[in-house]
Amino acid sequence: MNGTDVRLDHERMLDLLSGEAQLLTAATHDLGADTPVHNAAGRTVVQTVRLLGDLSEDVLCWLGSPEAERRWELPAEPELPEAVGRFSVRLAEVLAEFASRPPESPCPTWWPEDHAVRFWVRRLLHAVTVHRVDVQAAAQVPINEIDPEVASDGVDEVLRAWFGYRLHALGITATRACSVGVHVPGRNWLVTADEEGTAVLGSEDVASTTPDAVVGGDPASVYLWMWGRLPNRAIETSGDPDAIAQLWGLLRLATR
Repeated sequence: MNGTDVRLDHERMLDLLSGEAQLLTAATHDLGADTPVHNAAGRTVVQTVRLLGDLSEDVLCWLGSPEAERRWELPAEPELPEAVGRFSVRLAEVLAEFASRPPESPCPTWWPEDHAVRFWVRRLLHAVTVHRVDVQAAAQVPINEIDPEVASDGVDEVLRAWFGYRLHALGITATRACSVGVHVPGRNWLVTADEEGTAVLGSEDVASTTPDAVVGGDPASVYLWMWGRLPNRAIETSGDPDAIAQLWGLLRLATR
């Protein structure tokens, strides 16, 4: 099994996405709009929810949905219930579109390797999951566990679509050549970066290569570390700390 050939079941992803959205909205109930969301670029809770509403509207546009023509404008400083309501309604419309189309249906995306509806199902699932953790942490309520398969898939997505492609699209390269092995139970990746660009390879390449450093651990911890939500001590690290620091820094640039 490598880092590229495992897909979550479409119907299961839709159920997980709906569940993650419910957890997020529930965590907002006793919060103020300006409650800070730590480890998320200085955003507040209302800004986080607004971002997810924006993403849901963007996905409707990418899908070519008639609902995309009805933009839901918010005031410059909306109340939190207003932003939550917009997100909930728009996500429900996206879920209805997803449910009506096979996951392999052709659809425009920003990632050249996947031009199908499944790309947006996956992208929204990971966006909502990461921000659900953000909002629960801001609310100081117990943080629900992330499904290990979702987290493993999320590691694959952030490495391949963001580190492997988005950095190239942004014209960002590394300052020094390095390689880092990434592992979670059952899945492995080898990421490389130099002044020419970045690459992400599967487990067959990991087995034949000794990387400069290795990061790993349980899927949820590695997943959240890659999205800048956890410190190095939350994962297992070995090898060159500068290589790990460069991977982390490049991920911040790719996902900002």
